[in-house]
Amino acid sequence: VSQRTVSNIKRQIGVQRNSTEKIKFSRQRPASTPSTISKVIQKIDVEDPPTQRSIARSCHISQSTVSRIIKSTNFVLRKKYKVQKLTSSNVKKRCQRARRLYRKLANHRYENFVTTDESWFYLNGTEGKRKVCYIKKNNPDYKRMIIQQDSSRPKGFMEWAGISSRGKTSIRFVAPGTKINSNYYIKHILKPFLSRDLPRLFPDGQEKKMIYHHDSAPSNVSKETIAFMNKTKINYVKPQEWMPKSPDASHMDYAVWGHLKQRLNKCKIETLDQLKKNCI
Repeated sequence: VSQRTVSNIKRQIGVQRNSTEKIKFSRQRPASTPSTISKVIQKIDVEDPPTQRSIARSCHISQSTVSRIIKSTNFVLRKKYKVQKLTSSNVKKRCQRARRLYRKLANHRYENFVTTDESWFYLNGTEGKRKVCYIKKNNPDYKRMIIQQDSSRPKGFMEWAGISSRGKTSIRFVAPGTKINSNYYIKHILKPFLSRDLPRLFPDGQEKKMIYHHDSAPSNVSKETIAFMNKTKINYVKPQEWMPKSPDASHMDYAVWGHLKQRLNKCKIETLDQLKKNCI
């Protein structure tokens, strides 16, 4: 700029300093034209929008202008959440069975609901390693960014457990190499549950109030297992009554196991015996 322009700016600022008004600058915020606003809205009003930087580059505006347009048009940035994917068959079954399951658990009968499940636990999920790290820009240590994974099958075991409003069941560990068929499930899971957990959770002759649930694993819904449950007069949720992939109705699968594995991931565990002790 010329010296005369600088002198004029100095004189204007000096006049404003002597007055009670705040200093005003002649530069105004660039106005967002309707066409620019329309372009930005078209880019953000989709399922997978691009970044604000790429929007600004394609529309030939600044990133701050993009952010201002987003706010002025009542759009808000939100993080996506992972949810269970449902097939058309799952949706159909849930619509057909929801009312039936509701009637089974209505009138406070849900307080007698015992939901059970099995899950695998591995040693490689208990190393206490985080998925993020900090490195220096000027001297980065790239070794921190690597998590080595063994290609061989990790050591682990399967365990069974259940929860209810009255408390939790005992944890039962499946012996390594054991094939869980109907006979094993009846002998090592159902019978110990009926003889030990059921009297403790439902004392004083309240066993008949219990509503038992397990998933649709082959050993759980086989003819032998169903015949045993009918013979012992267990009140259970039948396969045709259960809503598939329901986080609200299957707390072990969608809440308890994940919470337990997150806690174990923070621990440094070296043996399977230590892993079992931390699970109990």
